[in-house]
Amino acid sequence: MKRALSSLLTVAAFAWCLSALPAASTVHQSAAQQPAASAESDPAHELFIQTCNRCHDAARITALRRTKTEWEEVINKMIEKGAMGTEKDFETVYDFLLRNFGKVDVNRAPAEELIMVLALPAKDAEAIVAYRKANGSFADYEAVAKVPGIDVKKLEAHKDALTF
Repeated sequence: MKRALSSLLTVAAFAWCLSALPAASTVHQSAAQQPAASAESDPAHELFIQTCNRCHDAARITALRRTKTEWEEVINKMIEKGAMGTEKDFETVYDFLLRNFGKVDVNRAPAEELIMVLALPAKDAEAIVAYRKANGSFADYEAVAKVPGIDVKKLEAHKDALTF
């Protein structure tokens, strides 16, 4: 993340800045709006809730999945608006958001990003990248699921985080 994180904000200011984000549509609700069991059991969940629920419901922030770059932009925008906190707090919240509410372009992402966003074992992420390099881009989820040797159940659990 940009080094701007080293000059960070109060928890209340952090939440205030996030509240400036556009509200999610109430007509179409994303699966990301409801925290998954894995999000609630994530060690960073409590810090996320303490940081974000002071000014608004955390579901507003997580209503849409975002890419690594998009989550970085959200946090950096907060910092630009004067939010303060520790670099570690921001990195913890950022990692939490990416792990639980991230999205990843399976045709471009490096293995490390597939591991983090899709919760895949390193061998599966590396197999996806190797297959992609050897055979070209994936058209859809079904094409990714056909990569030999990967745990399709793990991939299926994070299917909504994939983009093509």
